[in-house]
Amino acid sequence: MGNRILVVDDHDVVRAGVRTILATRPEWEVCGEATNGKMAVDMARELQPDLIVMDITMPVMSGLGSSSRNC
Repeated sequence: MGNRILVVDDHDVVRAGVRTILATRPEWEVCGEATNGKMAVDMARELQPDLIVMDITMPVMSGLGSSSRNC
């Protein structure tokens, strides 16, 4: 079983690019995508990903604010 990855960025194009890069590795699976830090925290609790690739500048809650929360 590979690594499950949550991708978080407020720009669709960036998320699509990251998803494309990650798809080149069969052992990596994108398990979800979020568009802001609050959504990322909620999805991380629900999906329990192995890794989170996150932008630090987003609306609602930044990636820095998200990372300081206990998921």
